Amino acid sequence: ASLVKELEKRGLGRPSTYASVISTIQERGYVKNEKKRLYAEKMGEIVTDRLTECFSHLMSYDFTANMEEKLDAISNDQCQWRDVLDDFYEDFKVKLNAAEQEEGGMRSNEPIEIEYACKACERNMQVRTATTGVFLGCSGYNLPPKERCTQTVNLIPGDESESTEEKLDETDELRAKKRCKLCGTAMESYLVDETLRIHVCGDSPDCKGYELESGQFKIKGYDGPLLECDKCGANMELKTGRFGKFFGCTAEDCKNTRKLLKSGEPAPPKVDPIPLPHLACEKTDDFFLLRDGAAGLFLAASKFPKHRETRAPKISEIMSVKDQLDVKFSYLKTAPETDPDGNPSVLRYSRKTKEQYLTSEADGKQTKWKCYYRNGKWEIPPEPEKKAAKKKA
Repeated sequence: ASLVKELEKRGLGRPSTYASVISTIQERGYVKNEKKRLYAEKMGEIVTDRLTECFSHLMSYDFTANMEEKLDAISNDQCQWRDVLDDFYEDFKVKLNAAEQEEGGMRSNEPIEIEYACKACERNMQVRTATTGVFLGCSGYNLPPKERCTQTVNLIPGDESESTEEKLDETDELRAKKRCKLCGTAMESYLVDETLRIHVCGDSPDCKGYELESGQFKIKGYDGPLLECDKCGANMELKTGRFGKFFGCTAEDCKNTRKLLKSGEPAPPKVDPIPLPHLACEKTDDFFLLRDGAAGLFLAASKFPKHRETRAPKISEIMSVKDQLDVKFSYLKTAPETDPDGNPSVLRYSRKTKEQYLTSEADGKQTKWKCYYRNGKWEIPPEPEKKAAKKKA
């Protein structure tokens, strides 16, 4: 709301464009949304700095406001749109050509090489900044294909981690922030693993200052032990990603993950998908898989994410592979395939009660019928007293 208020104050955009502006800067990784507030990300700061250096007139708040006035003048036949474009492009073309020059043009987003060996090839790792955040990438990434190394390490922001030896409150953490020895700028800290933290200059990548700190660290909010991977048996460590905290397998050839629930407990292991080759997708030339996700069972195209077709499964479709269901879904074998009116029942998930339930569909629309599995059996919940009284009346 405060961002929209500022846009209105400076005469930027229109009410119809505010939503697209806010969604775009989030999708491109320029800002992050925490507790309904937007915070600038490192990539957003880099992009802003580079554009301001090369296209100062475009980044000026007056540019957008003045362009809005010119567009209004065009719509009112007060000036010609060709003249407006010619005036803009004449200056823009010169600055664009200058920015594209290899020497003296727009500065690139260069990585910072650190003295931390790649576990795959022993070359030094580099601190890189992308739309997904700050991470470590092997310095051998730009080598020819036969010598190339694509090893990466996920970095956890400092405000998500803490030392197990000395716990500091928010004020002490701010005071304890390190200063870059090269330029004096406050440094940003990132957790590499449970024994290593890296401090990078806040003015990176323009400043190459960094420090490595050894110790014992952990992610805030989790005091439990490492998990054993249910796929390969290796250890799973707690990490932080774009969608929150999760457990990731430490084995190189295993991509298994498990979500960390709000209760502080790891989510139960996911069941392997069950192929349904007899069930064709509606929008793509593909077939469905019965997958186990955070919201229970659902149908997804076998070539996901190339084909992004998903939907809720009908009980009759689940029954076609009931012999392959995992034990934790055995209760679905007794689920009714239709409602009392003969409409097919569909398995859905309630985010409010954190359980799967049945509803039905008639002519492609969801009916009011619902059925829940409680106390070892499927039952239809009683109607609220007010609704029941209205029906009797």
